[in-house]
Amino acid sequence: MVLADLGRRLSTALRNLSNATIINEQVLSEALGEICRALLEADVNVRLVKQLRENV
Repeated sequence: MVLADLGRRLSTALRNLSNATIINEQVLSEALGEICRALLEADVNVRLVKQLRENV
């Protein structure tokens, strides 16, 4: 259940990113925020999520 929800949320965030006419900092930040929230709610280690956010 958790894995299915995580996959759905990641797919939605990436779909929204790919549907954007122009990918600017705001659009990227929103997508990254949704991905990070989904990962945290799926109990991914906070340090790993922080590292992902810093590397993007």
